[in-house]
Amino acid sequence: MCPERRSALCPRRPALNAPRRVLAALSTLLVAAALALLPARARAHHVAGHGSSEGVRSINSLGSRGASASTRLMLLDEFTHTGSGLVPAQRNELTLLGEYAPIPALSFGAQLPFTVIAEHPTDAEDQTHVGYGDTRAFVRMTPYADKLIHRTLTFGVAASFPTRSFRTTVDAGRTWTLTPSLIFTRTYAKLYWQALGLATMEWRPAGVALDLSAGAQVGGRLLEGKIAVGGGVLVDVRTVNACRSVAGELAYCAGNRAGEQEREVGATRATALATFAWNIDTRWSLNLSLQAPFTPRRDFDFGTSVGVGVVF
Repeated sequence: MCPERRSALCPRRPALNAPRRVLAALSTLLVAAALALLPARARAHHVAGHGSSEGVRSINSLGSRGASASTRLMLLDEFTHTGSGLVPAQRNELTLLGEYAPIPALSFGAQLPFTVIAEHPTDAEDQTHVGYGDTRAFVRMTPYADKLIHRTLTFGVAASFPTRSFRTTVDAGRTWTLTPSLIFTRTYAKLYWQALGLATMEWRPAGVALDLSAGAQVGGRLLEGKIAVGGGVLVDVRTVNACRSVAGELAYCAGNRAGEQEREVGATRATALATFAWNIDTRWSLNLSLQAPFTPRRDFDFGTSVGVGVVF
């Protein structure tokens, strides 16, 4: 069983009947997400290199906790700096994440992002873009959630929709992503480890691409579970590219799609991760993460995230 003071990697199991205020908050999130999907709002998506991969986003959204289904709210701020690529930039995304578990083995939720991108083109004046970002929705399934507390295997599916309210200097156009994932978390009295695999399919005007990602984290729990620290590695590999011709036809291509750099088939990006979690009490937690790519091909030069979450 989990210790009385549960760490971020050993969360409370959600009650079957969530408090009314949680249901109201999640309803508001879903309504806002639906409104954000209106065609009039859908204008753009981030340019390759301006944001983290779906693997890094998934790890940040977990908040240094197990991936099991749960009812929770989280305020997550993610920052990345990119000093090279098509357009050097700093990107900050403040996300409100809501997740609801009607039963312990199943949850669904949405992430509503507010995005700021400060671009530094080499041949033009600096530009700052501010607006609503791409809405994300997800579902998690954790079989035998009531029995296997220290061994949790979670299946997930996440989708990203082109709801951005502004255009960037080099704009990728309307983009959709679909990301199935598999995450296993093993916790002990003072140690934990986690392994994950993801497959991200991305559609945009320039064509279709598939990235496969694999990662692992290991860490320890201190002060009776109040503190959790860890580190790990995430690897992303471009597996498939299908480029769209001027006539609108898709065909396999080994090189980059239009608007991309260093995303040819086989291109590999690896990122080192460091995480810290403070379990304030049995419900509230504060999470910090640092990301540092260590391969020539990369999504950004360094990244950070800070999240505050509450589990019901």
